[in-house]
Amino acid sequence: MSHQLELLTESPSQWNAVAFVTPEIQKKEIKPFVLLALKELEGNPDSRTSSLLNGHKFSAVRSVVKHVARVRSATKVPWSENDMLQFLEGLRFSTECATELMSLLCVDQIYTNLQKHLRVKPGVVSLRWRIDVSLSQSNIQSENADEKHRKEIMYRDTQVILTFTLTNGQINIYRLSISKFHELRYVIASALKSMIVLEKRKCMRRD
Repeated sequence: MSHQLELLTESPSQWNAVAFVTPEIQKKEIKPFVLLALKELEGNPDSRTSSLLNGHKFSAVRSVVKHVARVRSATKVPWSENDMLQFLEGLRFSTECATELMSLLCVDQIYTNLQKHLRVKPGVVSLRWRIDVSLSQSNIQSENADEKHRKEIMYRDTQVILTFTLTNGQINIYRLSISKFHELRYVIASALKSMIVLEKRKCMRRD
């Protein structure tokens, strides 16, 4: 599976309701629905949206457009037509509807006027880390340290190198001391714990 398709198909359970409706959608409805969805996402909703007789179909298409637009804003990479088509057919759009929708969603110009809250920062694809003891070993030799001082230098000057690969292809490298690395671990663990507590609250649950 390509990276783009993996991003598009994340959290498959969110598409259950959409996939229930998509087989009913006709090709002639795709373009009007996409245009209405884009206006809404740009902050200029069309008055016709509220009076649509087939609002459930529009809602399904709007969900797809919003998801694709958000992921596109994070990756900054044009969509692969094959990946997009595979994603849409996986949502049970008919072949002709999937092809029509793919031709619209793979045009970069449609994403230029999206509101800022729909433009998300790049996510993390992978994180690699390694230990660098070159500085500490060099300082041990230069200071001719005894056993006790060696341990102090090793703790002080050993570095943890973190390499983050982002969804937009960017690679960021950070060097942390051991103490800062443990501080980072603590902050992340605390944030995850807070998220778990929030998810258990009734106000955060979906019916």
